[in-house]
Amino acid sequence: MNCKGFIFFSGCMAALFGGGCSHKKITETVTGRTKTAVSFVTPEGQDFIDYIKLNGNTQFQKKSVVRANITGYIMVLPWKTGARISSGKLFCTIRTKEQDALKEIDNREPSLREFRTPIKVYSGASGIITSVNYTKGDFVNEGDVLANVTDPSSLVLVVNVPYEYHQSVYPGRSCLVEFPDGKIIAAVIQDEVPFVDSASQTQSYLIRFPGNSKLPENMNLTVRIPLNQKPHAMALPMEAVQSNETQDDFWVMKLVNDSLAVKIPVTVGLQNETLIEIKSGVKYNDRIISKGAYGLADSSLVKVETEKK
Repeated sequence: MNCKGFIFFSGCMAALFGGGCSHKKITETVTGRTKTAVSFVTPEGQDFIDYIKLNGNTQFQKKSVVRANITGYIMVLPWKTGARISSGKLFCTIRTKEQDALKEIDNREPSLREFRTPIKVYSGASGIITSVNYTKGDFVNEGDVLANVTDPSSLVLVVNVPYEYHQSVYPGRSCLVEFPDGKIIAAVIQDEVPFVDSASQTQSYLIRFPGNSKLPENMNLTVRIPLNQKPHAMALPMEAVQSNETQDDFWVMKLVNDSLAVKIPVTVGLQNETLIEIKSGVKYNDRIISKGAYGLADSSLVKVETEKK
């Protein structure tokens, strides 16, 4: 074998050996790719209701006062804040300066005895006394407010609704009232105030609680009023749907052949606390990755850990 033949033979052997090593290296790289552990769900039918959430404030509609009917000194006042009083009940007695002067007159004058009796002040309304402004011995003028009385059965929830929703919010409309402790009760909008606030362009609506619930005044509650309703819509868990930073592009990762995750653009609609409506992009029998989908690139290798149907 001449020199040129030996060199050609050696070059061919080197190329074959190198190619074999390169193929082996590529195969090991592909088969050695890390697979992300995921779990999947399938879309399900769900009834969606789109709510508008507004803040409401409790207020008592019926408030009255007990006024002094004469100028003088308070003699008897047994009532305290928080007590319940009835209409026509004696609230206090007032002795005038003239009656004090009569004490110096001889008791043997019977015609003056009837004028020594203190003047009685009665409550004109029933309810709970929310404040008592004077105590025994205080001097009051005629017309002074001695106490404030509130009717607890007149409690309403006042909700200020933007006027743009006036076609969806009206008396007789059902709603949900959420309390700070998480309790939710169903209620109905009873009345509307016939004017709009000029600054905020909101209109006030009144919600009365069933059974005259005993709630304090000035309590902030959340009111959810339904706007749109869509029954039996296709839905996925919130964690299965991803979006960009501006939330104008949505997608899911669809599981193919138990090992491949494919990016599928979707169109979303209504949503609640846990589910979101899928208008287009997937079908009911598709397997959509729910756990482990965040950050996956299109056509990523995955392995199924648990399945949820």
